[in-house]
Amino acid sequence: MTRPKSFKLSLVLPAYNEVENILVLVDRLISQTSGLGDVEIIVVDDGSSDGTLDRLRLAAVHRPQLNYISLSRNFGHQTALRAGLNHATGDCAICMDADLQHPPELIPLMVEHWQAGADIVNCIRQDQPSLSLFKRTTSRWFYTLLNGLSGLQLVAGSSDFRLLDRRVMNILNCLPEADLFYRGIIPSLGFEMATIDYMPNERLHGQSRYTPRKMIRLALNGVISTSMRPLRLATCFAFLTALAALGFLTYVLYVYFGTKTGVPGWASILCVTLVIGTMQLLVLGVIGEYLGQVLRETRRRPPYHVAEASERTNLVPDRSIAA
Repeated sequence: MTRPKSFKLSLVLPAYNEVENILVLVDRLISQTSGLGDVEIIVVDDGSSDGTLDRLRLAAVHRPQLNYISLSRNFGHQTALRAGLNHATGDCAICMDADLQHPPELIPLMVEHWQAGADIVNCIRQDQPSLSLFKRTTSRWFYTLLNGLSGLQLVAGSSDFRLLDRRVMNILNCLPEADLFYRGIIPSLGFEMATIDYMPNERLHGQSRYTPRKMIRLALNGVISTSMRPLRLATCFAFLTALAALGFLTYVLYVYFGTKTGVPGWASILCVTLVIGTMQLLVLGVIGEYLGQVLRETRRRPPYHVAEASERTNLVPDRSIAA
């Protein structure tokens, strides 16, 4: 499918405490997209506390391409991304982080792939030479563990730096789940996809907001929201533990009736008890995560609340600012 040369492009930028980076990025985006026609830049301020919102207010006055949405608190990267896509009005949208590590120079190439027929253009991060061995190793482990537990086939280096066609955005915006894991959901939609490898830029100011705790939370949300495999693994573990317990019981009965003596030692019995107890707690933990997810879904609460938006922002009705 080829697309017309005249189109509207939305750039969606989740931002959290990026006061030193945000205007540098916005001006670079305006420069890189000056030849692409109609462009809107939507910055979603995810409850920043460093003055990011104040800077956006001033910048939007003199930059007609710039729109901003301020969420009432910090809802997290995936929810901020969702808010931006909900309010994007373009024929396609490019999602990218606000820390300048996603190169704006790739935007024309991403648009070329879209005009050639790709509905999704994924940008795959390559490891920087300066990246420490620890970070490279933990990154690979992250994707290996996530793929193993969820059944997904995510490529190492996958991120939320991608272009989405309007049809894909419409589907994502209609999904009712409270927690969306875009890296897992988007590949499962089945649309035509293109990939671009890129080397991330060095972060200009500040430090990464993705702490190990947030990475673990992201992985858990990704697994719980996209797969039933952990529940099946818990069932398998329970079955194997039951087999081991049955085997040990058979051994005890054989020794008792065959030799007329009891099985000596409490250490083995204690070990078996600890193993079974640990497995029970593990299974209960997995079930608890899924029950928590079900509870969040049944509450049907809005995934985010908009506290403020620029005048040009096209607010969807159920996310309008409360009077």
